[in-house]
Amino acid sequence: MTVFAVALVGLSIGIGGAPGAHAQEQIAVSAHSHTPCAAERDVSDCDADTDTIPDTVERVVCGTATCATGREDVDGDGIPDWTEVLACGTASCASPTTDRDGDGIPDYAETLTCGTATCSNGFEDADHNGVSDWASFVICGTRDCATGSEDYDGDGISDAVELAACVRHQDDLARTGSTIAIWLIALIGAGLVGTGLALARKRALFRAALGLPDALETRAAGARA
Repeated sequence: MTVFAVALVGLSIGIGGAPGAHAQEQIAVSAHSHTPCAAERDVSDCDADTDTIPDTVERVVCGTATCATGREDVDGDGIPDWTEVLACGTASCASPTTDRDGDGIPDYAETLTCGTATCSNGFEDADHNGVSDWASFVICGTRDCATGSEDYDGDGISDAVELAACVRHQDDLARTGSTIAIWLIALIGAGLVGTGLALARKRALFRAALGLPDALETRAAGARA
């Protein structure tokens, strides 16, 4: 397991196990005043206890529309069950270390951010608060719950900054690769030209040593004739 994977698991276990502070306040306020979802609304958006966890997801996690705390983690991987259900349908389908495109963003976070495991560029920020959407999903479970002040390991560097530092942006890699390729081609070309000139000079010296006219002298003599 890479250092990034270990760090990510630690963040998931330490700070990704429950909704954000705002969501927890909502849970406390609405604990005794559940409101059913209006019939005309999309059922997938219903949230009777306003804890930010959709009712349909809570039913998968624990059986009813209001039973989840946000801290359930049946497979102990550090990703809350409700986040896994949102990402891929069950409480144990996601992994904090699976990263199909090798960009440093876990597949489940990319899926929640933009719909597939390889679609994120790492810059999406729906609420424009400087914390990328994928990092917010990892830190506290929703797209806009992280504030940028969270610091799970208490090292003085925010979790959002630490996570962002692990991202390898594919566009940057492509540009870097193209630049390297261009320089390699240029160096190889220069090397071939240099080799050709050196060989030509060696041939001229060899012909001179044998008393043979070089190509230029031969052409000049032919022109005079």
